[in-house]
Amino acid sequence: MRIILLLFLAALGAAAQIPTPESVLGHKPGEDFYLATYEESIAYFQKLAASTDVMKMVKVGKTTQGRDWWVAMISSPENLAKVAEYSKISGQLADARGISQDQARALAASGKAMVHIDGGLHASEVAGAQHTIQLAYELVRDRPKEVFDNVILMLWPSINPDGQTMIASWYRQNTGTSYEVSPMPWLYQEYVGHDNNRDSYMNNMIESRTVTKINLEFQPHIVYTQHQTAPFPGRIYIPPFAEPISANIHPLMLRWLGVIGTSMAAYLDEHGLPGAMHRDPFDVWYPGYLDHIGNFRHSISFFTETALYRYATPHFYTVDEFPPTKRDLRTEVFYASPWKGGWWRLGDAVRYMIDASKSVLDVAAKYRETLLYNRYLAGRDVVARFSKEPPFAYVLPAVQHDDSSAALLAQKLSLSGIEIHQAARPFPANGTTYPVGSWLVLMDQPYAGLVKDLFSVQKYPDLPGARPYDVTGWTLPLQMGVEAVAVASPVSAEARSTLRRLGAVETPRGRIEGAGNSVVFSRNTNASFRAVNQILSAGGNVAAKDSDFIATLDRAKLDPIVSSTGIMATAKSVTDAKPLKAARVGLYRPWTASMDEGWTRWIFEQYGFPFTSLYNADILAGRLRTRFDTIVLPDVSTRQIMDGHHPGTIPDRYAGGLGDAGAAALREFVDDGGTLVALNSSSLFAIEHFSLPVKNVLEGLKPTEFSASGCLVRVELGDAANPLLAGLPSAPAVMFERSPAFETKPAFKGKILAAYSKDRNPLLSGYLFGPEKIQGKSAALDVEYGKGHVILLGFRPQWRGQSYGAYKFLFNALYLR
Repeated sequence: MRIILLLFLAALGAAAQIPTPESVLGHKPGEDFYLATYEESIAYFQKLAASTDVMKMVKVGKTTQGRDWWVAMISSPENLAKVAEYSKISGQLADARGISQDQARALAASGKAMVHIDGGLHASEVAGAQHTIQLAYELVRDRPKEVFDNVILMLWPSINPDGQTMIASWYRQNTGTSYEVSPMPWLYQEYVGHDNNRDSYMNNMIESRTVTKINLEFQPHIVYTQHQTAPFPGRIYIPPFAEPISANIHPLMLRWLGVIGTSMAAYLDEHGLPGAMHRDPFDVWYPGYLDHIGNFRHSISFFTETALYRYATPHFYTVDEFPPTKRDLRTEVFYASPWKGGWWRLGDAVRYMIDASKSVLDVAAKYRETLLYNRYLAGRDVVARFSKEPPFAYVLPAVQHDDSSAALLAQKLSLSGIEIHQAARPFPANGTTYPVGSWLVLMDQPYAGLVKDLFSVQKYPDLPGARPYDVTGWTLPLQMGVEAVAVASPVSAEARSTLRRLGAVETPRGRIEGAGNSVVFSRNTNASFRAVNQILSAGGNVAAKDSDFIATLDRAKLDPIVSSTGIMATAKSVTDAKPLKAARVGLYRPWTASMDEGWTRWIFEQYGFPFTSLYNADILAGRLRTRFDTIVLPDVSTRQIMDGHHPGTIPDRYAGGLGDAGAAALREFVDDGGTLVALNSSSLFAIEHFSLPVKNVLEGLKPTEFSASGCLVRVELGDAANPLLAGLPSAPAVMFERSPAFETKPAFKGKILAAYSKDRNPLLSGYLFGPEKIQGKSAALDVEYGKGHVILLGFRPQWRGQSYGAYKFLFNALYLR
C-alpha cells in the first residue's frame, strides 16, 4: 500500500511540474478578447516540452517572414525514440512496391499511426492556433494510454505562423475600440492570404513546400487541418463532404473520411457539444488544398470548419437569426443534434476543436493496424491500376514552346513526391521517339492518382443542386503551356532502360553558343524576362525584335545570368531592334487585401521586375507618369477600388478607396502616355471610369444564363506581330474565373489581343455554362487612350502562380513603350 501511495504522490509531483498555459501566457487559450501570438505559443510549447518526456519540439524551417517554425511530436517516450523507424514503416507501406501482402501485414502490426493535426493556416480563423496550445497541455497532462501506445502525433502549433502573429497583433491594438472586429487590411500570408490553402500541388510558397516536405518525410496516416467557419448555425462542419470528389483518390481514403467524420460527431455529442454538420456545402473537387492533397498520397486528409464570430470577441445568437429552414431546430440525418443558439465564444470553438482532435486520435489508436495496412492496399492498387490501364506514362518532350516551364512542371511533380525519370537515350512511345532529355512520369507508382488528376481534362459532373466551391478545371500542362503526351501502351523493359531516375529535379542551366558580348534569345520562354530584368539591372542593354530579345553586356556578367535563368542564347548582333528600358511598374495594393495583388507581387519578385506597391494615398498624390510607365490593377472589383472599406468600419488611415480623384489621377497617367493594365474584374473599373468604348457582354446575366466559377478556356490571338503577344502560342489556355468578355463599340481605337472562337466552345477543362455567350467575343484588348494605353485582360493571366502559359500577356505589357 505504501509503494502505491508513493507512486501516486510521484505522479502528482510530475503533473504539478507541467506548466499550464495560463502560467506562461497569463491567459487561458480561448479566453474572451485574448489571442496568443505565434511567438507566445512557441514559448509555451518549449516550456511544456522541457517539462516532460512525452513531447519533443522539432524545428522544420523558416517561414516567409523569417520566423523559426516548429512541430511538436507527442507520444510515449518509447515511440518518440523510434520516430524515424516508424516513419520508414509508414513510407514502405505507402510505396507498396517490393513487399508482399504478408510482409505488409507484419509491418502494419509493428508500426504506429502517424497523425498530423495543426492549428490551421487561415490566420483570421483564430481558434485553431489557440486550440493547439490547450490540446498539447491536456495530452501531456493526461497521457492517454491507448493513444500514446499506438499513435505519434505531429502537432503543428500553426501552419501559418506569420499570419497568427499578424492577426493577434492587429486584434490587440483594436480590442476595446470601435474597430475591435475590423478586418486586417493586409494579407495574413505575405503573398497569398487565404490562397495558402490552394497551393499544395504547386508548392509556390515556402510554407507549402515545408509542410509537403515534412509530411513526405514522416508519412502521416491522417492529416487534419482546422478551419473556421461552419455553415450557420452549425457549430462544426465535418466529413463526409459534399459532391463531387475526384475519381483519382483511392476509395479507402473516402471510406475512412466517413468513419472519422461519424466518429467525430458521436464523440462531440457524447461530450455535450451539439451542432456537428456533414456534407453541404464544401466539396473537395480541387486537388490543391493542403488538407486534401494527402489523399492522393494515401494519407487520410481532411478539414473541419468550426463556428466563428470574429476573432476572440463573443457574440449572442437567437434562433430568429437562423436561416428559416433551421429555426425549427429539426433533427436531420446530417445535422442530428441542432445547436439551439446562445453565447458563442472563442473558448467554445477551442473546446470543439480540442474534442474533435481527440476523437481523431482515438480513431487512430483504435484502428492503428488497419490504417497502416489500408495504406499499403491503396498504394498497391494504384500501382496495379496503372500497370493495366492507360495512361501508362506521361512524356514531357525536351523540346517545348517554353522549355523552362516544362522543366518547372517536372520539378513541381517531384516536390509532391512523384518519381521523375529523364531520357538518357531516345525514348520510344506511341509510335514515335522522344529526344534525350525528355521528362518521363511512369504511372505504375503509388501516387500516380495525383498525376492523373493534374494532367487530365476536368469534366465537372452535372449533379442536381451541386455548386462548385472552387475552380472546376486546372489541367496543369494546359495552364503551364507545356506539351504532355499520354503514353497509350505499357512501357517495355527496353524502353525503361533508356531512362534514368532523378532525385530532386533541378532547373536546367542555360548557356550561350558562340563568343561575344551581344546575344539573342527567344522570348517564348518566361525565363527570358528574368534574364532581361537581370541584364538591365547589371547595366546592360536589351532590345526586342519580333519574338527575340537582344542583349549586350560584358560576358563575365552575362554568362552567370544566362546560366542561372536557364535560357539558351546565341552570340550574335541584330540591327533594327527596339531598345528597352528598365520597367517602371506600379502595382495597386488596396487596403481591402487582395490575394490577386499578392500573387502578382510574388510573380514580379520571382522574375525580377522592379515595381512599387501603390496604396490609395500614392495614387491620390498624382504625378504618376513621372514615376511609372505601367500601373497594374489586380483582379479586384470596382467597388473595392473606388470605395474600399467604409469609414467607421476600420481605422481611418485604411478607410476609403481611390474615389473620383484617384480615378482622375489614373486617367491623367494614361493620357500622358502611361500604360494601365487591368486584370480580370478590374477591367470593369477601367471601362466605367475611363468611359472606354467597350462593353462587358456578361453584365447582368443570371446564373441560369451563364456561369463559370473557374475553368480553362482557349483564346485565339490577334496580330502575331503585336509586341504585346510576342512569345505566346497561337491559342493559349487562360483561367476564366468570374471574368468579363468584351465587345467593342464603334468609337473603339486599339487592338483586339485575344478572342474566343466564333465556331466552337472555348472550354478546355472544367465547367462553363452558356459558352455561346462568349463565343466570338474579345478576351483581351489594347485600348488607345490619349497618348497611352489601357490593356484589358479579361482573365487571370497569373492565376495562383500556375498559369505560366499566360504570363506573357502580363509581362509583355510591362515593357510596352
